[in-house]
Amino acid sequence: MTANVPNMAGKVMTVRGPIDPDQLGATLMHEHLFIALYRAFEPDHYTPATEWCLWEQDLTMDKLDLARDRKPIRDNWLLIDEQTAIDEALEFRHRGGGTIVEVTSIGIRRDPMAIARVSHATGLNVVMGAGWYQKLYHPEDMDQRTVEDLTDEIVRDVTVGVGDTGIRSGIIGEVGIEGAPITENEVKSIRASGRASRATGAPISFHRGGRGRERLAVIGMLGEEGTDLSRVIFGHSDPIATDTELMLELLSHGVYIQFDLLGRVGVPLRYAPVGDDLLSFSTSAGTAAVADAIPRLIEAGHADRILLSQDVCTKAHLKKYGGTGYSFIVEKFLPEMRSRGVSEEHIQMMMVENPQRILTFAEPQD
Repeated sequence: MTANVPNMAGKVMTVRGPIDPDQLGATLMHEHLFIALYRAFEPDHYTPATEWCLWEQDLTMDKLDLARDRKPIRDNWLLIDEQTAIDEALEFRHRGGGTIVEVTSIGIRRDPMAIARVSHATGLNVVMGAGWYQKLYHPEDMDQRTVEDLTDEIVRDVTVGVGDTGIRSGIIGEVGIEGAPITENEVKSIRASGRASRATGAPISFHRGGRGRERLAVIGMLGEEGTDLSRVIFGHSDPIATDTELMLELLSHGVYIQFDLLGRVGVPLRYAPVGDDLLSFSTSAGTAAVADAIPRLIEAGHADRILLSQDVCTKAHLKKYGGTGYSFIVEKFLPEMRSRGVSEEHIQMMMVENPQRILTFAEPQD
């Protein structure tokens, strides 16, 4: 599959086809318009009866607090309504947004045709993902699949299109590396993503990329595959926002740090989130920690390696259900950054220039 890869260098691949980077505008780098994420939250034998009965119920306003507390409400973990996706995406578009990177990957119900329809309806550019999500969502035959096989599937999604849709992925991800420890199948996914990036010139976006310093092991694996590390994004970096030493060590390798859990609604029980823990960052405390971290990274000279997003992936994240939606960054977070002395030059860098650079395909490598 890697033998006849088209050269996309200098272009960004959207679900409506290739475009020039200067057409992107303000860009959200990690979002979901459609997703089925409920598998990780199914009730088990130990779930109390009063929570078990929630599973088949619709998410209604009186259950929002339960949903934000991650109680097992299946409906909360389903984004499947096309008109809702259009309405919510327009909240970003009407506030100057230009592009959404839709990183729903294999296993969590990537939907190329629906994504393309939302792009047409809203006028937003949408870049679609490729690759595999967390181990819980891996295909049943993942143990038997080889790195070469996985690489070929990613390359096909990027160069030909997903299935028979003809709609091509413009980014590899989100690649679900949960870690603690990194599993054998996650290693295969990492290496396949690195090889596919090298073969196509596409960027890679990781879901975490492991816990703590496991991220450095991921960098090592990518280096062994000859991957250009300037094409790599470490998503969900919010949990390490208070670990300046680790962030700077990652950035020294040329990768991007992506803060993409911004705008979470919830009452923090601590002002400082706890360690490298996603759940403790799923409240306003996480967003506050990132707001503190960004000026430090800019001062250290890394404004050109910061990316922002909100990771809308549940109904409770949508404005329709009382969440902050796809427009929190432009409505609330950027004004907060300005109030902290972050310049318009650096805001433009994080929202426009950095996304342009990372989403633009590089020259394919043999």
